[in-house]
Amino acid sequence: MGQSHSQSQTHISVLPNEVMFIILQYLPPQEMKSAVLVCKALREMGEKPRFWTWAVATVNTKDDLLKLKLPRLQMVQEIDVTHPSRLVWMKREGLADLFQVIGEIPTVRRIRGLEFCKGIEGIEPDLVVSVLNSLEELNLCYDFYDEEDFEDMPLRLEAEQLELLFTAVAEKTNLKFLQVSGQDMLKDMDKTDETDEVDEMDQMDEMDTISPELFAAAVSNVEEVKLENLYEDTEDMEDRDITDKHFEALYSIIAAKDRPLRKFTSERYYINDKSAIDPDLLSRAYNRLEEVTTDVRGSARQLTAVLRGLVEGDSRLKRLMLRIDWRQWNQLNQHIDQNLVRRAKKKFGQFYQDPCTVLENRRYLLDCIDIIDTSES
Repeated sequence: MGQSHSQSQTHISVLPNEVMFIILQYLPPQEMKSAVLVCKALREMGEKPRFWTWAVATVNTKDDLLKLKLPRLQMVQEIDVTHPSRLVWMKREGLADLFQVIGEIPTVRRIRGLEFCKGIEGIEPDLVVSVLNSLEELNLCYDFYDEEDFEDMPLRLEAEQLELLFTAVAEKTNLKFLQVSGQDMLKDMDKTDETDEVDEMDQMDEMDTISPELFAAAVSNVEEVKLENLYEDTEDMEDRDITDKHFEALYSIIAAKDRPLRKFTSERYYINDKSAIDPDLLSRAYNRLEEVTTDVRGSARQLTAVLRGLVEGDSRLKRLMLRIDWRQWNQLNQHIDQNLVRRAKKKFGQFYQDPCTVLENRRYLLDCIDIIDTSES
């Protein structure tokens, strides 16, 4: 007669808490969600914030802020405020409330869709700096579009907020990526006596801008940076974009010191004949970086000086992309040293964007849009 063996089972509740915590920390997100529904004991253990750092908290309404009060989300790293509609509470008026809540969660590193939210200029500067400087990615974008297909980006800091943020970033920051576009780089002007006769240029010189040195110290302390002038070819100082002095200070600190900045993109700020920046300074600065993308609207002489410095100098540069204005393509192509171009290609690969290809792509895109419009009408 055979001997029967009974296999005893151990209920999960008798396992030591230390063992349960080890098990829970290896559960993938979906299984973690299921585990906290098994029993009260697992739910209490599963509420520990360290098990939910992967979670993305979506905030569109005021009630959504209550999610961020949950114990499990006290170490959340990402918040999503994107929404197809421009009229949701979060985008129109909820930013101040969101920042108050985030101020109590120091682990937040990403806020998806922040650049589409209004009202940051009304938030207390220290709170703005505390939240923004804790992020890993920050798009400081202020731009408005006439086309319905593009959403406005109203994120524009007041000069005081921007100056405090740059001060904090220059000292220490979590930022890995920073985009700056259309920000308020001019502080309030000192009022002058109406009887004073000061010409327009003198008034512009006396404007109190965000310090170029502070700007350079902050921007160069971030690994990847994109700078974009909101207003192309403008001479109106009231547009308050990044000036030649700011760019010159940035290039100077990059050329002189070993800074964290490695990838740099500038849009609507051209290497051009009107720029006061020395091409040799540009070359020295670019050679200290790993990736550079910039717009070019200058003379063959100026572009030659930049390329020569890049080809002949000791360089860290691994990728270079010069986006040449199509209106000057033929002139540059005819007058620049083709041997220098070949040497640059050998060192960096294809280092310029062919304007003819860009124009063809634009025509193709416009044709596609016309076809879509026709089919929908």
